[in-house]
Amino acid sequence: MGERGHRQTMNYKIIASGSSGNCVIINDVMIDCGVSFKDLSSYLYDIKYLILTHIHTDHVKLTTLKTIKKLFPRITIVGNYEVHQKFRVHKITNAEQVLTVGNYEFLPFLCEHDVLTYGFTWKYEDISILYATDTASMDNAPDSMYDYIFIESNHCEKKLELARGQVKGGYNPYTSGKRHLSTQQAKAFYYLHRRNKNSEFIELHKSKKFY
Repeated sequence: MGERGHRQTMNYKIIASGSSGNCVIINDVMIDCGVSFKDLSSYLYDIKYLILTHIHTDHVKLTTLKTIKKLFPRITIVGNYEVHQKFRVHKITNAEQVLTVGNYEFLPFLCEHDVLTYGFTWKYEDISILYATDTASMDNAPDSMYDYIFIESNHCEKKLELARGQVKGGYNPYTSGKRHLSTQQAKAFYYLHRRNKNSEFIELHKSKKFY
């Protein structure tokens, strides 16, 4: 896992980010496990915390989660109450309430999705991090400044607009796309909330067709 950004202590790895699966590693924190176990197994020896953002299968692959629980029981699993009801986590989060786990203070915030979904902010040493995906809005995100912004950047609004009315087999790409944050929204949030020009903008969940 290579070093990125302006600080040697800050590492991240995007294993997968999209409708086919999601898993991102930020230092010793893994966010979601919606991929096969073999795709992330080599990283788990350095992971202390697993955050599950919501219950959708592209974010939580049940067989992967079960294997993690069995082979890496020391990893603390964090999620909201809906995630807990379905998968059983170690620490239940509530929006806008700080959850202290080890050396971290995770602050979850509500994302706009069709199931209960949280984004998270936290600090690694003096580095401020925000992570949010599967959301149509960032209105509930803490109004702070960040060094690293991991954020959904799903589609170009102009490209998606061209798909309006193109319904095939009951699937409406325009309606589906509007459930996710556009690249324009993501960039606007980044420029308003970056600590300085060295703050990193890491785009997540990019549409293969409309990005």
